[in-house]
Amino acid sequence: MRRNRPVRLRTPQSHKRTHFGSPVLEQPRFQSARRVQQSTNTMDTLSQDVTYALRVLVKRPGFTLIAALTLALGIAANTTIFSLIDGVLLRPLPYPQADRLLSLWTSYPASNGQPDVFSPPNFLDVAARSRTLEAVGGYDDASFALAGSGQPESIPGERMSASMGRVLGVAPQLGRWFTAEEDESGQAVAVVSDSLWRNRLGADPQALGRTLLLNGRAFVVVGVLPPRVGFPSILTQIYAPISFSPDDRQSRGNVYLNVAARMRPGVSVSTAQAELRTIAAALAQQYPNVDAGIQMGADPLQSSLVGNVGPILVVLWAAVAFMLAVGCANVANLQLAHAAGRQREFALRRSLGATNGRIVRQLLTESVVLAGIGGVLGLAIGAWAVPAMAAQLPSAFPRLRDVGLDARVLWFTFAISMLTGVLFGLAPAVGSARRDLARSLREGSAGAGRGVSHRRMGRVLVTGEVAAVLILLVGAGLVLRSLVRLSAVDPGFRTRGLIAWQMFLPPARYTNAPAQRTFYRNVLEQVASLPGVQAAALAQPLPFGPVDIVTDTGFAVAGRPLPAAGQSPQALIARISPTYFSTMGIPLRRGRGFTEQDGETSQSVVISEALANRYFAGQDPVGQRLLLGRQRLEMQIVGVVGDVKHINLRADTRPEFYLPLARFTPGAAGLVVRTSMDAAALLPALQRRVWTVDSSIPANLAAPLERVLYGSLAPARIATMLLAVFAGITLVLGLVGVYGVLSYSVRQRRREIGIRLALGASQREVLRMVLGEALGMAMAGVTIGIASALLLSRYLESLLYGVKPADPATYAVAALAVPCAALLAAYQPARRATRVDPASSLRSE
Repeated sequence: MRRNRPVRLRTPQSHKRTHFGSPVLEQPRFQSARRVQQSTNTMDTLSQDVTYALRVLVKRPGFTLIAALTLALGIAANTTIFSLIDGVLLRPLPYPQADRLLSLWTSYPASNGQPDVFSPPNFLDVAARSRTLEAVGGYDDASFALAGSGQPESIPGERMSASMGRVLGVAPQLGRWFTAEEDESGQAVAVVSDSLWRNRLGADPQALGRTLLLNGRAFVVVGVLPPRVGFPSILTQIYAPISFSPDDRQSRGNVYLNVAARMRPGVSVSTAQAELRTIAAALAQQYPNVDAGIQMGADPLQSSLVGNVGPILVVLWAAVAFMLAVGCANVANLQLAHAAGRQREFALRRSLGATNGRIVRQLLTESVVLAGIGGVLGLAIGAWAVPAMAAQLPSAFPRLRDVGLDARVLWFTFAISMLTGVLFGLAPAVGSARRDLARSLREGSAGAGRGVSHRRMGRVLVTGEVAAVLILLVGAGLVLRSLVRLSAVDPGFRTRGLIAWQMFLPPARYTNAPAQRTFYRNVLEQVASLPGVQAAALAQPLPFGPVDIVTDTGFAVAGRPLPAAGQSPQALIARISPTYFSTMGIPLRRGRGFTEQDGETSQSVVISEALANRYFAGQDPVGQRLLLGRQRLEMQIVGVVGDVKHINLRADTRPEFYLPLARFTPGAAGLVVRTSMDAAALLPALQRRVWTVDSSIPANLAAPLERVLYGSLAPARIATMLLAVFAGITLVLGLVGVYGVLSYSVRQRRREIGIRLALGASQREVLRMVLGEALGMAMAGVTIGIASALLLSRYLESLLYGVKPADPATYAVAALAVPCAALLAAYQPARRATRVDPASSLRSE
């Protein structure tokens, strides 16, 4: 007999030497093949999981449709708001090494430490003394009347120092920036935007050297900026030298200049700020009469350009995050119910060798596939919602042109879809994998229940949904009440039937005050004779007009001790024609307004009620004298009028005094017209009358003041609308969650309810039991939601007006509305529970 010898398996090994001469062991060849086979098996298994997931979802179209739409709403809202946040806050400015750009500011004691702009001499001193800043540039908003074929057009622009080209670091696509010599000598040269080059110059590559008639003066085009580049926004079309006059270079009290800077490589913001503080201290010591107590600082340029829209966007993103969380909780509850009906399937798979990890992976795959479907639907909704939202935003909204669906937004949508799939699928997957094998095999799919732990999980999810709903309702309620309060603010004048038109006179044609006065007088005569016009007047600045021409000046009260240098109180200054108060409907509180006798030598001044109350409390200000400006120009108070909001309704009312326009004639003035007709319908005829005086004056900001006032509320209106929409959708999703959990709970407890009814329980008691369960979840959610809202609502404080973040009325309404809505959602499942037949429910078990 032959003996069977044991077979010895040998692993093939060989030795070889490296070029250093030391032996190394060669890896077995079959290990590489094994890794390839394992990778192939993994891909095959993943493909099988995805295929099986699609088959499961197709078999349950109702579940798939509801879950996918629920996720699509949350994902679409997040995609839409993220596109806005990405374009405004996250995307770098379109300038090289934009993280090195700063916005500089000054502050004076009279402004209570609030950041302010620079005077030209202080700007020039900072530029000369700084060692941490590579380049420092100054700029000021300007409006250019572009004349040519057809009607004149008002073009937004900037007057800036030549150094702004180095600050921005942007090379023009054609030509160059203007030079320091051109700036200092006041030459008429301009750099234009890409859009103006295409629209006005026909994208002519030979456009350099062509002239544009701006404000009555021929400007030579020396450069064209690249596409989608502008400063401080892409709406700016023309850039011209600022060309400080000798008086500008000496006038440290003439504060109007915005300043930006580029830090040297390796310099931090804190280092630049420390140097600015040192320069400010030196200027305060060197020029104590003007710069006493001056402070200087710097902020990143991007945050400065974005302004106050950042908090609004963060609040909206938090709102859509809550909305998506509620949607995930709803889908998780659906998944729990779905998985409960498949316990026998999972038990059979485990009995055939599948591990708990394999079951979890399969269920997570189904969740991710479902989230992917929701993500595709959400992206489709977002593709419509993003441009629709952008169309509702005002044109002045910062960086609006950068908002859109691009690769970054698509990656965000993909990432949030996958994360959503894992989040709402993890709890059902783990719960199903822990299910007892023997028990699951004994139960049929129809009788399989989620068990006490699964029902508890469903109630926890619904409680969290209710808390999220309450937080959003509180936030939306606070912002809504704030908007109502803001809309009710009295601007200080009657807006109905009022038209405003900001006019900028070309300096080349109106070189002196007499020429300007003649133009204004002729315009008033032409406009006053127009049928339907009740009154007309001139003012500089106009309420809610260009912010950059709202100025203030220091003053003192004659007969009182003069304030120390830099400590003079400040007040807004306006120059008006005699009919201004009656045209605007501004009430006269005391004394008189201006008359035609207040001409070129007038010493009359009218003050606002706020100035009278602050500096003449308990006295009659009429007849007293003010010393205005650094020259201490003496003027006599002849009247007191009501306060007027000049910038926006949210801003505090500031002291203001009015001067006669005939003596203090500005190079720009606003025309206000009151009409008994429809204001918008009168506007074309009004424009024609102005153009009979001078056809080169563009219709700049010509609009009914009601529309201007309504537009000033645009950020608050949009934030309120979006928060209300998100809160409403979240409330509906939360009610769907309450309904779904209770419906499934009633279905799972049919035998218990049947026994209760068989033992004598009334339908009223069963109804009370189910509604009590809903009320318990709602009250727990309300408790958590109120506590969370109190913590989170303080982040809304910058958005609120006249409403405290802990407003009791808002919290009370939300805390009452949510449980009532939950009881309504629970009523149908509760009624279904009262109709359970005890005999049939006991026989079915």
